[in-house]
Amino acid sequence: MCSEHQGFQWNSMGTGRFGTPRKTEMLICPGVHGNSWMGEQMSSEEPPPPSEENAPSPAPAPAVSVEKPLEPGEEWIEEYESEKTETKPKKKIPHLRGLIIAIAIVVILVVWTVISPQVLPESGATYVDSETYANLGSYEGDLDIWWLFNVVHVADTTWGVSVSGEQNVSSGQPATFHVLVTKVDEEMKNSWFVGTSVKLKAVDLYTEDGTKVGSMVSKSCESFGPTAEVDATFDSPGTYSCYVYVEMTIYGKMTVGYLPVKVLRITADLDVSIIAS
Repeated sequence: MCSEHQGFQWNSMGTGRFGTPRKTEMLICPGVHGNSWMGEQMSSEEPPPPSEENAPSPAPAPAVSVEKPLEPGEEWIEEYESEKTETKPKKKIPHLRGLIIAIAIVVILVVWTVISPQVLPESGATYVDSETYANLGSYEGDLDIWWLFNVVHVADTTWGVSVSGEQNVSSGQPATFHVLVTKVDEEMKNSWFVGTSVKLKAVDLYTEDGTKVGSMVSKSCESFGPTAEVDATFDSPGTYSCYVYVEMTIYGKMTVGYLPVKVLRITADLDVSIIAS
């Protein structure tokens, strides 16, 4: 290193680009061993190479995996598993949901038809004029059946009510009467409907002043019509003019299934008086 009392000088040499003179400044320090070169100007100095301490450590080499040799038969298992994973899922049958719905509808319609009541046959005046079924009185009435807010004309029908039982009864004791409902005549007016049937809802016995003396306790169904069993009690002795009140539902049986089409209420007077003693 040059001290203050040592001399130094600047030297210039060389030419620049296109023949222009270039000045290179160098510091010459005299010393024991001759002149020492301090290097070029700071702007021309190259950065020193990185030291070994500051140099980044190299990335560790990836671990080498050692594959275990396959046992005999494992090659086939691997091939089978690869084929199994590559198998494409089966496509669903198109319109499967629609097919199930269609089958369910058909089943419902079949069951609906099977459980529908049987069409009540026409019996004419056989039972309304019978001494056995109508010894106390009978009634016939015409009914024009319309359905769906009087839009669909189902049928023109005639219904009969026959009342049987004992004319002479004991006062204060229950007496049994039978009320039979029959179809006298029927003419269907709609091709979709094939016939009608009835179901009794209520059957009561009243005196002429409107006093209820008996009601339905059981019912049975014959091939020609339903029959209600009515138990009535007259509290005091006397002669009573009576009438029966019948309420029933008329069902229209269709080609497939059936529907309730009308609620019919009939009031029928007895032809004879009931004598309670």
